[in-house]
Amino acid sequence: IKAIEHASQREAINVGKPSNILAKLLMEEHGIVDTARVLMVGDRLDTDVRFGREGGMMTALVLTGCTTVGQLKGFRGTEEEPLPHIIFPHM
Repeated sequence: IKAIEHASQREAINVGKPSNILAKLLMEEHGIVDTARVLMVGDRLDTDVRFGREGGMMTALVLTGCTTVGQLKGFRGTEEEPLPHIIFPHM
């Protein structure tokens, strides 16, 4: 990224998950005013669930991808890896 910033003489802006910029763009594009009525579903705490939480959405974690039951046992969540509102063991 630094090489591209240097070559373009511009500062890069992260718009991928968990960027709030992406959340705002999606809400605007779909005319969503109440983000609490949106459910972000994903398989990672550090990107998907964090993206939803920071964007004011409800969050659901599916345990059929990156995050496993074993990783969640005893885990209380962190700022970087927040816990979801809902966990789906199977999809």
